[in-house]
Amino acid sequence: MQALVPVPQQEEKLENPISFSLPVSMLPVELDVAVPVREFRVRNLLALEPGQVIESQWGNGEDVPLASGEVQLAWSEFEVIDTQLAVRITRLA
Repeated sequence: MQALVPVPQQEEKLENPISFSLPVSMLPVELDVAVPVREFRVRNLLALEPGQVIESQWGNGEDVPLASGEVQLAWSEFEVIDTQLAVRITRLA
């Protein structure tokens, strides 16, 4: 699997890491986790019921890409917390 954004082979250590002030660090960012689902149409979405399981083409246990717009930020995995579906970051892109 390859990242959508090229990742440098060696991690560079920054002498002056960027730090944001509190107001900037609290800005909302829209994140996308896209999982391919074969032949899933709007009518399938409208017919969904609570607890229904949808089969995807993504392999079980494989990390899924986490992006903001066109930029991949990390790889993640799904996790269920209580009754909520969550995404846990496993590694940065």
